[in-house]
Amino acid sequence: MLKLPNMNYAVIMAGGSGTRLWPLSRKNKPKQFQPLISEKTLLQETYDRVKKFLPDKQIFISATPEYEEEILKQLPNLPKENCILEPSARNTTAAHGFIAFNLLNRDPDAIFTTLPSDHAIQNLDAFISANLAAFDAVKKYPEKLITLGITPTAPETGLGYIKMGEDFDTINDEKIYKIDAFIEKPDLETAKKYISEWGYLWNSANYFFRADTLINWIKKYRPASFKILNDINELIKKNPNDPKVTKLYNTIDKEQLADAICEQKDLEPLVIPTNLGWSDIGNWGALYELISKSNNINFISKGNHVDHHSQDCLVYANKKLIATMGLKNIIIIDSPDAILITTRQEAQHIKDLISKIDEKYL
Repeated sequence: MLKLPNMNYAVIMAGGSGTRLWPLSRKNKPKQFQPLISEKTLLQETYDRVKKFLPDKQIFISATPEYEEEILKQLPNLPKENCILEPSARNTTAAHGFIAFNLLNRDPDAIFTTLPSDHAIQNLDAFISANLAAFDAVKKYPEKLITLGITPTAPETGLGYIKMGEDFDTINDEKIYKIDAFIEKPDLETAKKYISEWGYLWNSANYFFRADTLINWIKKYRPASFKILNDINELIKKNPNDPKVTKLYNTIDKEQLADAICEQKDLEPLVIPTNLGWSDIGNWGALYELISKSNNINFISKGNHVDHHSQDCLVYANKKLIATMGLKNIIIIDSPDAILITTRQEAQHIKDLISKIDEKYL
């Protein structure tokens, strides 16, 4: 395996089924591989953002094997060895541990961040500045976990929050604060309270740490998972294609990294507040909000579509013509084998609909 000198690494997480953007997002080609905002896919846009502060050889993509071909097709400059293929989907603690061992095999002093492949960021300068400051913060404080907190712009109930503590340091003109608490998704009244007060941020789950430090945390807080990951790493060193790797990996507990590691109180994590113009594009209504605000328009249309006297709608047509007339706050998404028609408000509840849809359409 290619050995690299001490460097910073970004790992773009490209797994996940993206069911909230059905019917365009499917299990065989989820939303990160779809061109939802521009002519580029969300994965391509994420990769291009990271390339603003890291070269290709320091950017990795994490996914399960079924997505490798699509990743390499969409990112032709990505070295094939920079695909970190998790044997199966076992949630984020296993994934991050697997990534950390992979990077340590290349660079014993690796510092890395993981970031989603399916988010939108409008303020590129703020994104670059916050990432560079976070990497430098980990170099200065190698036993610390750093995360980016997003300045909230609305009382969002679908996101976790971070309660900022006291001022800790300033690096590259970016203020760094202690974290008083990670807060679970709040109800609407609580979310309104958070955005009316200074000191609460959206939790981006965008973490930075030394790879060896993360492994030590997993060993401390989740020793059973550490042992499995360590055993797998030893197998891979001898034979990357050893069939025992997948069998062993499938025995790891499925846990969120935030719950298992990052929110352990004695870690004393740090946060950099930043205003990224950020959206997780969690549903079609969120996509409408993002595009309409950034382009100052109230009707979004793509594909073979004509309209008369409609407003505040999003229509993604396919090959057949979609004609709309006199509609308001409606979302229509056409795909070769399924059509979604809903309101902007109801779009956030699409998981309730997905449970009623035959598996062959997912």
